[in-house]
Amino acid sequence: MNVIQYLSEEGIDYKPVGNNEVVITCPGCGKKKLSININTGLFRCFTCEATDESSTFANGHISVIQKHLGHIIPITPIKDIVKRTNQEETNFNDMVSRYAYELKENKSAMKYLLKRGFSEEVIEEFKLGCTTRWGEDWISIPSLEGDIYKLIKFRKLSNNNENQPKYTREKGAKSILFNGNIIKESKEVIITEGELDALILLEHGYKNTIGITGGAGTLLHTWYDQLLTMQKIFLCFDNDEAGQKAARDVWAKRLGVGRVWNVVLPKGEDVNSFLLKYGVEEFEKRLNVAHQFKVDGIISLQDTLYSMYDKFSDKGEQEIFSLPWDNVNKKIGGGLKRKDLCILGGIGGVGKTSYAMQVAYHYATVHKLPTLFFCMEMPEGALATKIIQLKFDLRIEEVYDGDMLLYVHEVEDIPIYFGYSSTVTPNIFYNTMVEVVNRYGIEFGIFDNIHRMIRDGEESSLAKATGKFKDITMDLNIPFLLIAQPRKLNTEETPTYDALKGSSALSQDADIVILIHRKRLGETETEASFSNETQIIVDKARLFSGGKTKLNFLGAKSRFDEMEI
Repeated sequence: MNVIQYLSEEGIDYKPVGNNEVVITCPGCGKKKLSININTGLFRCFTCEATDESSTFANGHISVIQKHLGHIIPITPIKDIVKRTNQEETNFNDMVSRYAYELKENKSAMKYLLKRGFSEEVIEEFKLGCTTRWGEDWISIPSLEGDIYKLIKFRKLSNNNENQPKYTREKGAKSILFNGNIIKESKEVIITEGELDALILLEHGYKNTIGITGGAGTLLHTWYDQLLTMQKIFLCFDNDEAGQKAARDVWAKRLGVGRVWNVVLPKGEDVNSFLLKYGVEEFEKRLNVAHQFKVDGIISLQDTLYSMYDKFSDKGEQEIFSLPWDNVNKKIGGGLKRKDLCILGGIGGVGKTSYAMQVAYHYATVHKLPTLFFCMEMPEGALATKIIQLKFDLRIEEVYDGDMLLYVHEVEDIPIYFGYSSTVTPNIFYNTMVEVVNRYGIEFGIFDNIHRMIRDGEESSLAKATGKFKDITMDLNIPFLLIAQPRKLNTEETPTYDALKGSSALSQDADIVILIHRKRLGETETEASFSNETQIIVDKARLFSGGKTKLNFLGAKSRFDEMEI
């Protein structure tokens, strides 16, 4: 989040204070006493804080102000749309007590923990335990939320069954942070790659330590919300490619490089092994020389040359995210790349939204890219229905609202999010994309459609809007699909991007332009009034020739299939 850019674009008057702060008028108390750190995005209103520390504007993150002013649009996950019910979370308190008791009876398990450097006091305080399952002994590691244990992770001790993973969790557990209760008590926190690494730091007096309970690249939006107001975050991940990439590209990128510091350990060491081998004084030295990641947009000559070499080498080959159809991929160089802006055009009723939704589903399920679908033409329920159709191969008449609870668990792992607003502007959408990339880890976006956003049809307005969408791809390093409408009705001729409203503005910023064309069979503009045979015209593709191909549209199933050519 570029604080100065945001304030300037929204016409919010601000006064610089020193090198790192700006002061604006507080939306809460109305006094010019709200100070924002331009590096971290954290704010503090001295008047609200003095009056009521629990006030929304006493302190927090700038996204709170953006939401209050309507400069960010609320986003809804697909599983919340389908579910719409409250489900009680599991209470593992009794189970934790039982496993802790079993640990006292298991000498080999206790010996393992003592050998890892944990004292009996810490083992008892954090209720470590032991249990036997599937012919294996497991250390149990519980996590508290408030005064209830809502997660139990297990670490395998023996290796009687190689098919069993090293770590597993209790069924029905909630993904919470280990020792997450301390977040409310501190403005600085150390984050480790796992519970046992966090526990060894807690053993040595680092009480502001938490452990992530998923892989290194897991930053759930609930964790993001908890950590949002931290002034300083120390990441203490493994010094391997996966750990350091996650630290840089997930945690620092989303939480903000201005307040994230990287603690680098020797290769092959995790926090636990490092402390056992080198001691707490050496760890303190590493903590004191922790460094920040480079600021986006600023890169040294040396790093530029390294980056150029990486792109040249096989290791640095650019990621390409294929579309669901091989015939189309061949026309655009294999798929979309990061920073690509793809414009999808076609008249009403030819299936643009269905095409885009199929891409969204493919990207979320095949490429595992968290995806935002922002639609100005369909309610979220209709979009969720298309996902159900795609997943279960259903016709529209086979999808019943009364069955939605049956689908909840089936779609739980599909990272698709929906947004809607009838008054969204290019600036508001840009702010929203920054927020959802940070909060949800969005890596692919779709907007349906730009001509509903820019209703005056002026080329200058469209140019500014498409420029903003291109900024999204460049600033956030994601591919993006933008839907557009033509300026004239469907004809028998093959359309080109010249048929799009504001074509010169759209084509200037687009890396790829794809047009959907179906032959009209009747007079009305409905999906049934067009031929199923669909021409896909790639009228622009940077560095590639483009061309035409065909897909078969199954309207009742909201899906396009390949056709033999």
